[in-house]
Amino acid sequence: ALGRPGGGRRPAVTVILPVYNAECWLDECLKSLQEQDFQGSMELSVFNDASTDNSINIIEKWRVLLEAVGIQVCVGGHCSPQPRGVGFAKNRAVGQSSGSFLCFLDADDVMMPQRIRLQWEVATQHPKCIVGCQVRREPEEATERYTRWINSLTNEQLVTQDSIYT
Repeated sequence: ALGRPGGGRRPAVTVILPVYNAECWLDECLKSLQEQDFQGSMELSVFNDASTDNSINIIEKWRVLLEAVGIQVCVGGHCSPQPRGVGFAKNRAVGQSSGSFLCFLDADDVMMPQRIRLQWEVATQHPKCIVGCQVRREPEEATERYTRWINSLTNEQLVTQDSIYT
């Protein structure tokens, strides 16, 4: 039985969020996490990759808001002079996470309210698969080729696609 965290149980889903100088997007991004309709337990694992803007303060503000609704928050990071890159930050966020399933979110992304629930449902039915989703770009002309490709995949392809494109 899934529930909001409380008894030290492992979260059903960890949202992996690498951050580098993302202050202008973080409020909308984290609000979309707070508004998920998934009823299972969730964790947010943030890794701050040497941001020099106000990202860490925004993350700490949202830590309080997310924990108030039962979402565990784990924040890591480093303060070296140079960021080490999104791959490094994602790997560190994964390393500090404890969820059974991982959901990757970029700091400039906004999730639809049903994203985690729908992907968790598919992932539990197909545990050896990587689950993807369609996207909407704003502005619409941003990364047109990628958007056309990802949105042309069928539901079956989204469940069974062999390659990962980031």
